[in-house]
Amino acid sequence: MLVTLRALAILSALLAVGMLISAIMALGSADSVSASLFAGQAAVLLFLAFAVRIGFAGRREALGRQIGFRVLVVLWLAGVLLAAPPFWLLTDLPWHLALFEAASAFTTTGATVYGNLETVPTAIIAWRATLQWLGGLFTLASIIVVLAPSGAGGTPLLRVGGDMEQILRHRLRGVIGVYLAVTLACFALLLPSQIGAFDAFALTLSTVSTGGMMPRPGSLSDYGAPLAEWVIGLFMLIGATSLMWYRLVATGRLGRSITVLESGALIGIAVVLGAVYAIAFSLAAGSETVLGPLDAVREGFVTAASLVSTTGFEARNAGATALPLALVLCVVLIGGGMFSTAGGVKLYRVALMGQHASKELEHIIYPHAVHIDHLGRFAYDTDGMRAIWTALVLFLGVWALCTFVVAGQGVPADAAVVASLASLANAGPVYAFGWADPGAWPAFADMSAPATTALSLTMVAGRLEVIGLIAGFSAQFFQR
Repeated sequence: MLVTLRALAILSALLAVGMLISAIMALGSADSVSASLFAGQAAVLLFLAFAVRIGFAGRREALGRQIGFRVLVVLWLAGVLLAAPPFWLLTDLPWHLALFEAASAFTTTGATVYGNLETVPTAIIAWRATLQWLGGLFTLASIIVVLAPSGAGGTPLLRVGGDMEQILRHRLRGVIGVYLAVTLACFALLLPSQIGAFDAFALTLSTVSTGGMMPRPGSLSDYGAPLAEWVIGLFMLIGATSLMWYRLVATGRLGRSITVLESGALIGIAVVLGAVYAIAFSLAAGSETVLGPLDAVREGFVTAASLVSTTGFEARNAGATALPLALVLCVVLIGGGMFSTAGGVKLYRVALMGQHASKELEHIIYPHAVHIDHLGRFAYDTDGMRAIWTALVLFLGVWALCTFVVAGQGVPADAAVVASLASLANAGPVYAFGWADPGAWPAFADMSAPATTALSLTMVAGRLEVIGLIAGFSAQFFQR
């Protein structure tokens, strides 16, 4: 109980800081109503945070595995609930759509119910961007504090000894430092691109967190700023390649071979996919006067980085549809690095499953051969593979369940499949890329309350990597 209250106090304080930023943005745009609402809610959250800190000062409670998972589930759900009121009160969204927008931003999914961002207050745009950045930070914290130390879902790279205080003091601070440094670097490079300070701010927070929410209607090419596209593409790729290992590998705290191998593979996938998109864009344009080679390469790179990182930014309108939907869904399903803000099953798991399946087939052909289970120089065991396959089955099960719920609310079956995967893989904009004829697939805002609620919960399940959601309320998980 004490651990939960303290964690909620920290979450409340972080959300309050984000709301104060939005209040300042509202004052800058002469929106006193928005400024008052954000400042008022921030004051309430700060009061509660300080009350918990002062009231329980000096008291300690160990953070065990089971408590850790349950606290994690509570925090993700509480974050969505606390972030929703501004969307509900300032833009007149129904409660289920306000929760959907809050869940999408906080889980860095990037789906939106706003059809025209030009009518949305600047403070709300700033709040969405800040919420994505906080969600990205919370994603990394969830991995490093709870998911990885327990090996949930076959994540053996960050097994730790000692108490949780040591993890929080050393590892988590290091991750926050890298996250802040990457954010500042992205913002510094976007400022000279002449897209405007506010848009640079919002795009930086969305890019670093792999959130994918645009601060204005349209795609990145509508800015007419090639430098901004290159920068955003680069930092989406950085966000996909296990952001936290940059510091941890340098200090020798992670197995170097597997993290370098995973990141190298991700970059390779992005390069190949970007080249294919560049060729497709060039062929579609038909002439270099319509789309030059450098422009095609840039848009192909941005599109590929967006899909690999599950961010969902579009270099051009409907650009991702230049390749088949099935291929795009496979890329999104795989996702980014294990220690990153990207969604999906994660490349690390997919690679190990492929390696394990290959070894099993080889064992059938050569039953008496001696096999060493490893990927690169990283050895894995049977328990780790069982956890990985379990995570995959749970992931597919939640995808199927959400699809049935959404399709049962009158959404076409193909649309329900894509919307559910986009939510679970935290790649919401993929649904709205233009795969179907206009009007064939309903917008998120036109879906029923049960459908959007199911999608919102699926987003949270994706951030908990599903296994975390099950573990939080399963006693058997901790008896193994």
